[in-house]
Amino acid sequence: MNQKSGAIAIKPETLSATLESLLADAALGLSAEQAAALVEQGRARGRLSLGDILASGMVDEEVLLQRAAEMLGFAYAGLEPEAIGENAILAVPAAMATRYGAMPIAMENGQLALAVSDPFDIATLDELSLVLRKRLTLVLATRANIQKAIRRHYGVGAATVDSLVAGDESLSRRAEAQVQADTSEAGVWDASVASLVNQILLDGIRERATDIHLEPYESQLRVRYRIDGMLVEAALPSRVAPLYESIVNRIKIMANLDIAEKRMPQDGRAQLKVGQDDYDLRISVLPTPYGETVNLRILTRHFVFGSLRDLGYSDAESRQIEVLTSKPHGIVLVTGPTGSGKTTTLYTCLERLNRPHVKILTIEDPIEYRIQGISQMQVNPAIDFTFARGLRSIFRHDPDVILVGEIRDAETAEIAIRAALTGHLVFSTLHTNDAPGAIPRMLDMGIQPYLLAASVEGIVAQRLVRTICPQCRSEYQPGEEVLERVRKMGADPREVRFMRGKGCKACRFQGYQGRTTIASVLTMDAELRELIVQRATGDQVEQAASRKGMTSLVQAGWQKVVQGITTPEEVWRVAKD
Repeated sequence: MNQKSGAIAIKPETLSATLESLLADAALGLSAEQAAALVEQGRARGRLSLGDILASGMVDEEVLLQRAAEMLGFAYAGLEPEAIGENAILAVPAAMATRYGAMPIAMENGQLALAVSDPFDIATLDELSLVLRKRLTLVLATRANIQKAIRRHYGVGAATVDSLVAGDESLSRRAEAQVQADTSEAGVWDASVASLVNQILLDGIRERATDIHLEPYESQLRVRYRIDGMLVEAALPSRVAPLYESIVNRIKIMANLDIAEKRMPQDGRAQLKVGQDDYDLRISVLPTPYGETVNLRILTRHFVFGSLRDLGYSDAESRQIEVLTSKPHGIVLVTGPTGSGKTTTLYTCLERLNRPHVKILTIEDPIEYRIQGISQMQVNPAIDFTFARGLRSIFRHDPDVILVGEIRDAETAEIAIRAALTGHLVFSTLHTNDAPGAIPRMLDMGIQPYLLAASVEGIVAQRLVRTICPQCRSEYQPGEEVLERVRKMGADPREVRFMRGKGCKACRFQGYQGRTTIASVLTMDAELRELIVQRATGDQVEQAASRKGMTSLVQAGWQKVVQGITTPEEVWRVAKD
């Protein structure tokens, strides 16, 4: 073991003195007054504890534990995946690791290296030593790193899965008890399955996932989180597969879906509260040969809107869109694939217009964010409440601004155009690859060219690109293939400092953390309107708009590369060259 050995615990009589000495360490950044105040508070409670020090918010946990490790002769570990031994994990059950907040690291010659976050908690350490019946070598690590390592190596909800499948009774008998609503065993089972589902959801929220995919296959069950637009597979306990049907049933109950229906797709919604934050879940269930696959879209109930610049729009792009949203009437379209941030951009525009003298109505599917001061409606196909029907009713409420969640058909497009031509400012979205492509798309729906030319004021195409992780950001020299592609764009790679993320714990070793917008803004003028009347192709519209200064998505992305925000490969991944 490459771990520095140390005593299992500090003697009780030296506990307070050791902590007081630690507080006096200059590396913690505490003033003499702050350290004295913490010591006094500890004496008033009977003893000073590491938890009390951290709860004060005055000390960084990582710095505190690193200094404590040096003082006590222990090792400090970041718990990188490659540092964890499989034999050590097998030596400590998931339930015990979760209960004690302790992560096994390595096992050699009967001695177990165990990561803990509080070497001063004598009672817990004594209990661990007694229960595990092994010689322990303590290693210090932060609580967050320990919990992350437990989820990574044991799987999401491992302790709950172990408790569900443990015992003498077979899993099938426990499953039968689930149906017996009047038995206490069914209640325990239901509670445990609900806990497992909650842990999967909480882990997704903790990892900033926008979607959670639960997918059954012939020989495995897979859970994947979409984080920053990319799918990341979550670790699962090996024994979770037999519980999958119960997991799906629990999710169906949350969404008020029919648990007996397993042959037809079903869609529903649920709400979740985590701490002070509220979330809406859009739930879709699809039948497959190996069971039902589930997708959960996670939406923040109350989103704090900033400016277009906060979303990643450049100053020039922001000014263009602000001009469009200041028009008294007309249609403004935002285009892009699912998950490209179109709704967030539109809501940001609405928030800018949301004033007491402006009446704003929306019709959406679904309502992703609730905005105070705006009347929002949600379509309901089950009762034939469609975008078109909602739009027809909206006019009776005398709105100034209308948001149509998506233009999907000719009827909706025609009513939106009529609204724009009768003095309303209309916002909506389309699924097209770029801004000029929205023109032929609307013409293909059957919209008359003269109506389209008279109503559309501007079209915004956007994508989301991952941003370089600020924790591991560094300069690098790309390969010749990348450099040649940059030259073909008309750029000089010698004038750019190329940056990328090396990969670290903060970004899950991906090199990226978070996303920003790249956008292409097309503003209508007389020449472009004439091209529409002539039924010009998307390429013809693009060429004319480019001559007038419209930047493409790749050009907008390249500016983010020049600024050191993202990488060329990331831009090319989401935007056509």
